[in-house]
Amino acid sequence: MLIFGIVLTCLSGILLTAFISSRFSWTERIGLSFPLGMTLQTIVMALLDLVHIPLTAASVLTAGAVVFALLLFLVIRYRGIDSLRFTPAMLNDWRQANLLWVLLLVIIAYCEYMNFSKCIFFPPSDRDSLAAFDTLGFVAAHDHTYMRMSLFDADYNPSIHRAGGSIAYAPFVQMSYAYVYLLGAETSKAIPALMYLFFIIAFYGILRRNTGKTLAALATLFMMMAPEMLAFSSLSATNVMQAVFASLGIAYTASWLRSRNDHELYAGALLLGANMWCRNEGVIFIGAACIVLLVDCIRRKSYRKGLYFTGLALIPAVIWFIYMKIGGLYTEGMAITHLFWDGEKAGNIVNGFWALFTNPLYYGCTFPVFAIFILADIWFMIKGKGNLALLSMIVLSILFYGLVIYHVNYVWDSIQNVLAYSAKRFFFCFVPMCWYFVATAQITRKGSDYIEKFLSLK
Repeated sequence: MLIFGIVLTCLSGILLTAFISSRFSWTERIGLSFPLGMTLQTIVMALLDLVHIPLTAASVLTAGAVVFALLLFLVIRYRGIDSLRFTPAMLNDWRQANLLWVLLLVIIAYCEYMNFSKCIFFPPSDRDSLAAFDTLGFVAAHDHTYMRMSLFDADYNPSIHRAGGSIAYAPFVQMSYAYVYLLGAETSKAIPALMYLFFIIAFYGILRRNTGKTLAALATLFMMMAPEMLAFSSLSATNVMQAVFASLGIAYTASWLRSRNDHELYAGALLLGANMWCRNEGVIFIGAACIVLLVDCIRRKSYRKGLYFTGLALIPAVIWFIYMKIGGLYTEGMAITHLFWDGEKAGNIVNGFWALFTNPLYYGCTFPVFAIFILADIWFMIKGKGNLALLSMIVLSILFYGLVIYHVNYVWDSIQNVLAYSAKRFFFCFVPMCWYFVATAQITRKGSDYIEKFLSLK
């Protein structure tokens, strides 16, 4: 039953991308299938819970089958069944293979095999999972409800509504864990393992859309080698899973600003919406993308696409806020909602961010290489041919993250400890974004064709 549920989820994700457009490559469709499919499945579970339908294996699989059938109908009706077929042209990369590209793919596959094995073998063990995410998913599966589960009963758990309580966590991770537990899984580790596996495929797919296959594989490998992000990819926490959604969402949005292929815009909006379904502070990435799109809309004097993007990106957030309101899922406020100036706190944040970005033990060579390629691409960005939009979204997201931390009242810990020990996980989202910038910088793209011709076996 577990395998059937995972396959059904992936097929729904493939149909969702097919409905958006037939122009996605099959690498992108496969890579996006599980993240988008599981987002769709957890949203359906939340809607079932809202109308008091118990979350059982029968109900969630039936609802998933209905969604699958509806998507299949829409794809056949509006895209045609041919949009789901493989064509000989899809094998062009293999026909024009070079030894370095093949070697890179083998190394990526081997590294992911080791990481996947590690993730599946060890049960959830990190503190955050046992105190919140994994436990909430397990209890929700046992109680057949999320919003009314026993752990959220204040009489049973008096601290549940206090500042930082897990009751107000965005639900993607917990509900996806509940999904696999309902289907008979012994642990929830299938979710982080599959999320990272499909992410690697999707990241290579969006890179391949915008650069040569060898550079796409090389950037994917370097992205995987960020030490702390790779380590956390085998744990049951939310940070790497949010990084999957946020980074792919920003990448697709940046790709649309370059190509104007509308399906990339819609994919970016859905992924950024899923990013906020995963963690509440994901709104910063939506905000950064919307600002860049607003500037683009003003320049082009056309606002329709920007409104579509904003509406799609905010749908999961609206569902979550309605769900919270009806279910009484709230905690004591820990956000400072008035304007204020605290120079010491601001200085701590700036120094903390700088210490994180320059720490190779956390992110490897990601941020130094990113800085080098900003300088290398600056001439093209001035001329309007570089990655200025992508760079703007990355920088704005970092600034917004700083503002979020600045406006939090740290009643449970000191800001110094948060910056020293917790904040390193906040920046996982930026690791794939930086490598996407490096691989799609104008100076890199100019050398891509030469590299492919030089390395070709023909």
